[in-house]
Amino acid sequence: MSVNDEDFWDDLLSHIREQRLVPVVGPELNVVGDNQQTLTALIGERLVEKHGLTVPPGVTTMGEAVAEFLRKRGQIEGDRLYRDINKIIATLDPQPGDALRDLAAIDDFRLLVATTPDRLLAKAVNEVRFNGRPMAREIAFSPTQSTSEHSYNAEAPAAAETVVLNLFGRAAATPQYAIHEEDRLEWMHALLSDTASLPDWLNHQLKDCALLFIGCEIPDWVGRFLLRMSTNGRLSVEQKQFFFAGCSSMYEPSLSDFFETYCRSTQVQQLSVSPTEFVAELKTRWEQESGPRPWTPEPAPRRSPADTPTIFISYMREDAHAARQVCDAIQDLGGDVWLDDRRLLPGDDWHTEILSAIRRNVRLFIPIISANTERVEEGYVFTEWYEALQRSRRIPGRSFIVPVVIDDDYTGSASAYPRMRDRFGHLHIGHAPAGEPDMDLLTALKVAIRDMRRPANDAA
Repeated sequence: MSVNDEDFWDDLLSHIREQRLVPVVGPELNVVGDNQQTLTALIGERLVEKHGLTVPPGVTTMGEAVAEFLRKRGQIEGDRLYRDINKIIATLDPQPGDALRDLAAIDDFRLLVATTPDRLLAKAVNEVRFNGRPMAREIAFSPTQSTSEHSYNAEAPAAAETVVLNLFGRAAATPQYAIHEEDRLEWMHALLSDTASLPDWLNHQLKDCALLFIGCEIPDWVGRFLLRMSTNGRLSVEQKQFFFAGCSSMYEPSLSDFFETYCRSTQVQQLSVSPTEFVAELKTRWEQESGPRPWTPEPAPRRSPADTPTIFISYMREDAHAARQVCDAIQDLGGDVWLDDRRLLPGDDWHTEILSAIRRNVRLFIPIISANTERVEEGYVFTEWYEALQRSRRIPGRSFIVPVVIDDDYTGSASAYPRMRDRFGHLHIGHAPAGEPDMDLLTALKVAIRDMRRPANDAA
């Protein structure tokens, strides 16, 4: 089909109007930077350079670089790539491009699926719909999901809430996300075998709604699995519709042949167009039909600090990136973390709830220490430190405060950090360069998480 095929657009827009279409976003839509490169190409480029990989001339994607690394070094060394890719994404700090913003502007999409490990799709939704406020609910699926995260994901969203699902996990320092085809096979096996599962409400939406794949890398076997997993019956008798735009399926003759042979003629529709061109056209047609509308959602349900956090990360705005990395590492250990993203936004008055959580509810307090915390003379973060120190005096027998220095040049001496020395000098100080905990800190966190799960003896 061509971009001017009106039957394709009529079918697609009718599903959007009814809010019964879920976009599934692939790496070819994640165009970032002034050079308009895909993020997967930038990651591939960094991996090739870091590990001295030999690759053919031209663009190398993340998946291609990972495959070459595994062929060269073997699977045993492969685990380091998760940390490398996580660090590359954090260092690049990519911002969503026009294509993702155009997609986010179509506010009839209430559930969006990302097949990449970055947070670009959620960032685009927050920027376009919520003026940068972190209102989109982010869910990352992993076969080794922690119990607390699984419990949080199981809560059905409110009617006006927007959900972004990272189907193959979100970048972390450990193998909690998919970086190659064998990983994706494990993710699908987990879904099919019920060793892990999507929440019932989410599984229902994916099976009940039509799916729109945009810029996805879909090998033959993945395409067949995805379609079958997202239907309630056999594909040959299924009425559900699937749309493909700018996807690799159009360059997989065997997959296209499968669609044509075993699916109804109108069930699978494929459009040959670049992903960015497609989304721009989609936004234009959607606005012409429904008109741009102001986004006026009900407040997204948020967990109160008093309800759920067991681990609190205290940080300055300038250290937000590293704090997020520490948060991800703790979640990978099974910790239930509250990271106060709201502090990045002016005007939010959550001071009472934050202090109440520190005084009564959290079981582990992690202050992020850096040159930034030494540079300023006052700040709200120091109020959090004070409350944590007061609380620690009432908690004998276990660690409550685990200070973490994130500066690369930290040598273990507190002499360069007088503010930290004055407050936390009696405690063991952990090191997480740029937010990546070293082995000693990871061990300490494991022990702290284990200890804090014991019945609490401290008074509120």
